[in-house]
Amino acid sequence: MKKIFLTLLFAYFFLETIFPQDYLQKPVARVGNIEISGEEFLQRYEMTPGFNRQRKTSTESNKIEFLLTLVAEKLWALEALNRNLDTSEAIKFSTEALQEMFVRDALFKKEIKDKIIITDQELNYGLGKYSTKLYVNYLFSEDVNEINSLENLIKAGIPFDSVLTERPEREEQNSPREIVFGQMEESIEDILYALKVGENTKPMLTPDGWYIFKLTNRSEQMLMSEKGRKDDLKNVRKIIEARKLIDKQNEYYEKFFKDKKIDVNPIIFEDLAKEISTIFTRKKKLLAIDDNELINLDVNDLSKIKDYLGREKLDEIFINISDNPISTKNYLNSLLFDGLQSKGYKINFVRALLDQRVRKDIEKELLYEEGMKKGYNNLPEVRKDLDVWKEHYLAEMIRDKYRDSTTVTDEEVMKYYQQQNKPETYPMLVNIVEVFTDSIEIAVDVLNSLNAGADIKILAKKYNKREWTKKKDGEYGLFPITQYGEIGIIASTMNLGDIYGPLKIDNGYSVFKLIDKQEERTILPKPFERYKDEYRQDLVFEKLYKRMTDFTYNLALKYGVNLDLNNLENIKVTTIPSFGIRYLGFGGKITAAPLIAPNTDWVDKWIKHQEKILP
Repeated sequence: MKKIFLTLLFAYFFLETIFPQDYLQKPVARVGNIEISGEEFLQRYEMTPGFNRQRKTSTESNKIEFLLTLVAEKLWALEALNRNLDTSEAIKFSTEALQEMFVRDALFKKEIKDKIIITDQELNYGLGKYSTKLYVNYLFSEDVNEINSLENLIKAGIPFDSVLTERPEREEQNSPREIVFGQMEESIEDILYALKVGENTKPMLTPDGWYIFKLTNRSEQMLMSEKGRKDDLKNVRKIIEARKLIDKQNEYYEKFFKDKKIDVNPIIFEDLAKEISTIFTRKKKLLAIDDNELINLDVNDLSKIKDYLGREKLDEIFINISDNPISTKNYLNSLLFDGLQSKGYKINFVRALLDQRVRKDIEKELLYEEGMKKGYNNLPEVRKDLDVWKEHYLAEMIRDKYRDSTTVTDEEVMKYYQQQNKPETYPMLVNIVEVFTDSIEIAVDVLNSLNAGADIKILAKKYNKREWTKKKDGEYGLFPITQYGEIGIIASTMNLGDIYGPLKIDNGYSVFKLIDKQEERTILPKPFERYKDEYRQDLVFEKLYKRMTDFTYNLALKYGVNLDLNNLENIKVTTIPSFGIRYLGFGGKITAAPLIAPNTDWVDKWIKHQEKILP
């Protein structure tokens, strides 16, 4: 079946702990004037995938390594603040965009989620449904006259099963469909649960078309244990809450947006739609994008749009919201921040897509203003989330500056070539199978599937977007660990069969599995001219990695680092690699925690320095 059988989902990110909360409130580290609380450590550790997490003997060392990586991020953030990078346009825009998301989320929780009341009567009624499974067959048609004709046949005495035998939807029902509480739209579900075995419904209209259901069987869970009842009640509460959230949000929307009218500049809207259509058309042709694949708007596209519109239109008001009018330039930046994807590229399709997007963005802006009026931007949880993400972005900005400023001369490349091409040695080689995607959702699905035992090559064939590995189902082939940046470095520390990811890299997320590993070996020298560009890239990364390691060490001396490993030991963590998406109230999503790659090579030198200065 179609939409009415889709599971109702509302995702909220939270961590439940089974140990005293004081450990979470105390810091596990102090980096300059920044504290890393046990709560932040736990949240980010649990939501950052890592290999060997399932090995309990490695748990404490994994925790320490992750804490030191987190310390490195805070050191970089402090240096970025010291250089006043927080005043840069990029950081200011990112921080404002994140604040809007978190304030809207707080508004949703305060005005909708926290006001939901679930009675004992509702819980008991839901528990009765939850403990009962229904098994149904159905007749389907998009045409109301046809579905009425089918009902008349049944009324005339022709058995439901005989009518179904002659129908095309019979092919979808080799066995009756199982229905459980919370799976269907509530109004339809109530009717089905009221049926007796053998009875059928009248024609029922759904978003897909018309259905007639027949209840073929039902099974009820008996002799529930006390623990089982508590678990079931918890699940029932979540389902009821999710449904009430939908109703409450609809009520809030109807009241809040009543009589609100916002003006959008029609000339700029049309210019923007035309240019996006032109860009999508060009991309579809040049990149040979299939009709079922999404076309993405990226940074280069944004520059083209700005050039096309010109400075005058960029400074004009695009959305005229009285308290906070939005310029064309600011709207384009937010469009890129949140992302714009489309399967269609023709102008009429893009107009409709942009119209829908602008309407949604106006709603978000009005909700944000409401949250600001109520002072939700000052809530501790909002400030905490914003600080964590701002520090992460500041650290990334420092990292980008180092990456952009790292260059090598031709002489260095030649020397590096000669060092790498000595007959007696060759770097460790590894081979991986990778699924590379620009979608957080797909990265989550891939990781969950791999944890469930799926074949990564099959997943790569379906989801991988790295063009040069598609023909080999995501397999790289053997390569030196100095290649492919952090992927090569991380692969060198893995054991055969280990899976790592999602790793945040340029333009997307990487999930990969180590399938081969060869230690250093002897080879004949390669011709310099043929491979000099490859060696240049490898040398840039090697040089960058060393610079960043030394940089982190020096920052540790500059700002000071204090670790509380005793408190860290008290914090209990799971041994299941996980990765999540945080869906925010009123729309918007981010990764459940900022993703960071391992960074601990600076620590040995720092420890030796600490030993020297200790009495």
